[in-house]
Formats: sequence, structure tokens, C-alpha cells
Amino acid sequence: MMGIIGGSGIYKIGEKISEKEIETPYGKAYVEMIKIKENLVYFIPRHGKEHSIPPHKINHRANIYALKKLGIKKILGIYASGIISDYKPGDLILLDDFAGTDEAVTFFDDFSEEMKHEDMGEPFNPEMKKGIEESAKKVNIEIKKGGIIKTTRGPRFETKIEIRIMKQQGINLVSMTNCYETILANELGLKICGIAVGTNYAAGISRKKLTHEEVLGEMEKAKEKINKIIEGYFSV
Repeated sequence: MMGIIGGSGIYKIGEKISEKEIETPYGKAYVEMIKIKENLVYFIPRHGKEHSIPPHKINHRANIYALKKLGIKKILGIYASGIISDYKPGDLILLDDFAGTDEAVTFFDDFSEEMKHEDMGEPFNPEMKKGIEESAKKVNIEIKKGGIIKTTRGPRFETKIEIRIMKQQGINLVSMTNCYETILANELGLKICGIAVGTNYAAGISRKKLTHEEVLGEMEKAKEKINKIIEGYFSV
């Protein structure tokens, strides 16, 4: 069984069968069981059903631990992303690598029994990435490659100089949630794959004032494509 974590604008996928709160050592996680083409999938809207949880308040450890507890082996994360270079609003981008934040995000809070340092040389699972590519091709939807995504703390958007530095570092996308889920999934031995939706040009690249309405607008337009790719993934 697979888990899907949806971001801004992605609050519903497939047909909901049930919903429940899963108790974890890190708090409760809200999880829905959904059906996609006769396949049962666990779905977490990371900002809550009504987008009531801002990015810096998401309990990522509870969410990822809950999926592990439910027997999930693979996770697909969907991320609303600012564009730094290479892409345009509306693009779907398969993630290849990430740059994290300076804050610690880990399940490894205790080294009393053994030291634990997770390898992150290939954070996104190649098998899952290939499956998503094949699915997109099958349903005739373009999905671009080469996504290098930076996570910032949020909930504010980034400054012009922050974006300029990211661009110089080779980063081409920015979000407020990706690295947390990717790190934690890898630490628990779960395969994870990420699809970024280019929702807006980042600060200094866009001449407009950034707004969340712009982000939600692009995510709304991308929902149908994402659903088709996910449906196709189960028949690849």
C-alpha cells in the first residue's frame, strides 16, 4: 500500500473510504484511506482538511511515523513550489535532490545505543521516479526532470537575496515542506518520490507581489493532471 501526502490545494485525491487519527509517539496524525482505481491508499493533507495548519506547525514526524505504522512502504509527496529557474508556472517537475533547512529534523534524537546518520546521497527512490515518468508518458502528461528543491521554514515567502543565493547554488525550486518529509521517510526506511508543481516565480524573478492565491490557482489547475498520473502509476 502506498501513502500520498498532498500540499496546498491538494486536499482530496481519489474516493475517500474512511478517515482517522493515528496515535504516534510524536502526536496524532490525520489520515484518510482512499481508493484509486481499486487500489487502497493512505492520504495525508499535510495542512489539514481545511488548510488550517501553517507550514511551520506541521507535525511531520507524526505524519511519517503514522504511515510507517500503517504498513506503508512508499510515499508520494506533492509540493507547491516557487520557481527559481528552468521551469514555468503550471509545470509538473520530478524531484532529483533537495537542500534542507538549518534546523534539525530527525527521528534520531538519542545516540545512547548507537550513532545514526542516514545517507542522503539519493533521497528520492529511483524505482518510484521511473514509475511516475512511465505513468506520465502513458497518460500523455509532460513531467519535467531535474528538480532541485530547497526547503525554507515559512510561512513567509523568501527574500530576493535568498532566492539569488539559491540560484547560484544550483537550486531551481523552493518550498516550505519537502526536506522534512524526505529526511524522515528515509530515516524510517520508506521509499519516497516527490512531484513539484511550479506555482509562481520566486522573489526577484517575479516582478509581482507574491500571494498565496496565485499558488492555489496553479495547484487547482494542476490537480487533474496529478490525479491522472497517480492513477496511471498503479497500472504501470
